[in-house]
Amino acid sequence: MTASALEWSFNPWRDRPLAAGAGALMTLAVCLVVATLGEPLVVRLVLCLTVLATLSPVLSPAHCRVDDEGVQKRGPFGTVRRPWGALRRAAARPAGLLVSPYARPHWLDPYRGLVLPIPSRGRQALLVELEARLHDHGL
Repeated sequence: MTASALEWSFNPWRDRPLAAGAGALMTLAVCLVVATLGEPLVVRLVLCLTVLATLSPVLSPAHCRVDDEGVQKRGPFGTVRRPWGALRRAAARPAGLLVSPYARPHWLDPYRGLVLPIPSRGRQALLVELEARLHDHGL
């Protein structure tokens, strides 16, 4: 089976502007608090970058791809790829599609699973296409 890759982009500022704005305000607030700690500049910068990296899923665009090899999400801090053989379950969530290495819901899903964000425009059509591809790979 050689299907063409399914690719899409997600921009949180367009699709979830309230969440993106809240994430930006939270990042700014935490960085302002960190700035008042009196730590060396390098420590303050690292802490602020850590907060920014933690909140990056609600702040930065992502490019997703589903192909014959597996699923992939590319963001500002790199690419995360999961081969089909490592996946046991897929579940639609409000934020997108969760693919997980666990057959049933597991407490490690937020850490070991991968959420592929789905834009609100064309969401249903994309979910239908994803469901067909996931079914082809036993999910």
